[in-house]
Amino acid sequence: MPLEQVENEPVSAHTEGRRRIAALLLANRAGTEDWGEIAKYKGLRCPKKVANRFLLCCLLDWQMNADVAWRNGERLIKDIFDDSENIWAEISSVSEAEWESRRTEYGLHRYPAGHDRLWCIASRICRQYNGNASNIWWGKESSRVIEELWDLRAGEQISRMIVGALRDCGQVVGSSDVKADAYVCRVLGRAVLGAPIKPPAATELSRELNPEDPWQLDWPLWSIEKHYCSKNAPCCSQCYLERDCVFAQENRTN
Repeated sequence: MPLEQVENEPVSAHTEGRRRIAALLLANRAGTEDWGEIAKYKGLRCPKKVANRFLLCCLLDWQMNADVAWRNGERLIKDIFDDSENIWAEISSVSEAEWESRRTEYGLHRYPAGHDRLWCIASRICRQYNGNASNIWWGKESSRVIEELWDLRAGEQISRMIVGALRDCGQVVGSSDVKADAYVCRVLGRAVLGAPIKPPAATELSRELNPEDPWQLDWPLWSIEKHYCSKNAPCCSQCYLERDCVFAQENRTN
């Protein structure tokens, strides 16, 4: 359903549906991602090695399967660099050209850019944060941390995921946005408008649904995609949003 159509409908009709969708998502917020060892330090500053490992794995979690990305990050640190706590210094100790030449050998990412950008980010972390990723976020509000990550060229959506994860793990405070990846864009777009939407629209819509803290919608949306709302074979009848989901109702009618 086009956004223009929704906006022209009686306010009470679509507003009430959106409220119910938001309430259902928040009611199913009990789960969360497994962010690894950093989750053990809730409210405490995590060790340098833990912070660096967390950030490296998050940076690889771009345009590829998350489990594979995290395994590759762990392998780089533990097997290739002998479990060094100074992973950013290890990466940037060679020239940028030399780092890029190791793409095939290391097999970190499906795209060259996913491997290559680690060198520039590593160099900046060494210069600006003394090689310790926790200096990026510790003692700072979430809004400031997102700016720091953008400045590092971590990427818009990955930066939002990192900040959300840090909040889940008690490393930063404040509200933050969802990671508007393909899964969130599909589920949120289908539920509210009947079709997938683009990242900017997903970000704005999540802010509308839960203005106090949009990030709280991220895990429920991801979980729905994983269990019910696949791209080609959605199981609408099993999803708890079915009654209020525009996509489910339109497909039931058709």
